[in-house]
Amino acid sequence: MIKNSPLSLLLAFIAGITLASGYFFLTAPTPSQQEANVELIQTQSKVSKEPVEVTQVSVLPTMEVEKESADSDLGSDHSKEQLQQQVKELEQALAVQKATVKSYQKQLRAPSDFEQVLLDKFDEQTRNEEWAYRTETALQDFLITADLTITPELVSAQCKTSVCKFELVAPKDNDEFDHRQWRELNDKLVKQEFWQQFKTSTSSSSDDDLKLLLSTEP
Repeated sequence: MIKNSPLSLLLAFIAGITLASGYFFLTAPTPSQQEANVELIQTQSKVSKEPVEVTQVSVLPTMEVEKESADSDLGSDHSKEQLQQQVKELEQALAVQKATVKSYQKQLRAPSDFEQVLLDKFDEQTRNEEWAYRTETALQDFLITADLTITPELVSAQCKTSVCKFELVAPKDNDEFDHRQWRELNDKLVKQEFWQQFKTSTSSSSDDDLKLLLSTEP
């Protein structure tokens, strides 16, 4: 085994120093690289100190939306005004139609020539109390005792000497009462003895009422 001599140890030490120096020389930055690094650091410092630019947000779309909303509101108000105007026109037309219907009804309910003759005779006559009371009471008793499906109400019964006026109405709160009940009433009345004394008669009726004008004279 060969022992290390002092000379060989010295040579090895010098070789190690030389290798270390070469490594640091190779890895150390050149002056130009150092300057570049310094400029890069300065540039980054400047950038970090510059204020950040704030992007301005446009409000134009919002304004357009608000404008569209306002236009929509105006359109809605305009539509409401049109609807209100149409409703008024329909109400006016309905009022005209109602007035026309009432006029026709008045014409239809106007007394005929024969009815007018009986009305004039009724107005001219004086009251025969005995006969008038007996006839009026007979009708009242008939309504009480007659086996009617629905009994109407006697509103008025007025007799003079030979002419009588009777008015009957359908009972309140009874939707089933109609012209059939008036027909039933008439069919049973004509069979009554007190009713058979009348020689002429005229009547007007609806589902709600019946008006009779009768005379014992031909």
